Amino acid sequence: MAGRRSSLVLLVRHGKAEDSHPLGDPARALTKEGREALRIHAGKLSGDVAVEGILTSPLVRAVQTAEILAEAWAVTQVLVRAELDFGRASALSLEALCRSVGPGWALVGHNPSMAETVEHLLGDPAGVPRFRKGTVAALRPSATGALPWQLAWLVSPGRKTSRDPE
Repeated sequence: MAGRRSSLVLLVRHGKAEDSHPLGDPARALTKEGREALRIHAGKLSGDVAVEGILTSPLVRAVQTAEILAEAWAVTQVLVRAELDFGRASALSLEALCRSVGPGWALVGHNPSMAETVEHLLGDPAGVPRFRKGTVAALRPSATGALPWQLAWLVSPGRKTSRDPE
């Protein structure tokens, strides 16, 4: 949404992917069903997000997720960041990445690091819903830079979830 600065950082778990791939885990792609569900999901959210750019894990399923989101949200800036890679990301490193890029960015990665980051940022692990494949969590950074952040909304593909537009 050009011309509108977002106050949110979006954390996104990649869509439904293949169970395995001959070239190993990094090469696992989104399934046909996963791509379709993500397109529908991203389309429904397109009026509620104002995203300047997307950072993604280098793994194939995350890059494909970022590309689908970019198309639906009219985003031209998609950057691969090693910090979002499965096994490298931690709640603290992803919080630092969220703060460095600031509001208006979406980060696409993997579980458990995405769910752990949402729990960490909110300061309440018990209060975070299940972070399913394709889930988008919209978070407002605290004004002081201290915990906790605020959850604006969290939506999973195919699930009815209330959300407040930005």
